[in-house]
Amino acid sequence: MKVIGSGKTVVEAQADALAKLEEVAGHFQRHEVELVVVSEGSKGFLGMGSQMAQVEASLPGKDDGAASVSGAEYYQPEAQFSQQEESYQGEDFELAGAEAMEKLTGLLNRVLEGLKLEASVDVYDRYDALVARVNGDGLGLLIGRHGQTIDAIQYLANIIVFRGAPVRKRVIVDAEDYRERRNEVLRSLAERGAGEVLKGKPRYELSPMTASERRIVHLFLQDRKGVETTSEGNEPFRRVVIIPSGNS
Repeated sequence: MKVIGSGKTVVEAQADALAKLEEVAGHFQRHEVELVVVSEGSKGFLGMGSQMAQVEASLPGKDDGAASVSGAEYYQPEAQFSQQEESYQGEDFELAGAEAMEKLTGLLNRVLEGLKLEASVDVYDRYDALVARVNGDGLGLLIGRHGQTIDAIQYLANIIVFRGAPVRKRVIVDAEDYRERRNEVLRSLAERGAGEVLKGKPRYELSPMTASERRIVHLFLQDRKGVETTSEGNEPFRRVVIIPSGNS
């Protein structure tokens, strides 16, 4: 089982890779992971032509079947599009992308029918993910309390849509801009926690979150001076903890 993380530096790319691997494989011990630097990146000239650092994280002995059981999202490397353009134009990718889009649209239409909701589904292929937006009124039932329903649908979509395909990408399911609204909440919580730690609090624990939500917090604070983040606990109670830099 392998994922590739990216970042401005190799250290950031390692953190990104570990966060992605946690989403795919579930909880693991750090010593179990093999990290390989794919690219150290470059700053380019005057900010032009810069490339992100990339690190591959793998868990020897675990395959994609294990990922399906643990409940994960699949990822392609999130490097700049220019680094992926050649592979994305291949025949296998185009076939997998078209079939995946059809599968995702069909899956969501069946869900909407089951919930007796009148809505339309737009699916588009972003370079780092396959994104589905459900459009309609009164979609609270689809989203569910605290996003539990739409998260469950997204989880199933990530397992089903690219099964058997030569290329896998992350699948995002959204409705009524729930994802961005939730991201704003997470960033606000992270900001508050970082502020408390910078004022002298030895640690600040956030509420339990899903792996994808924890990753948003980790990435949001990865460049914040004076603080760092770690994840503690076991699913489904695993949470992000913010601590002063150098205290981990």
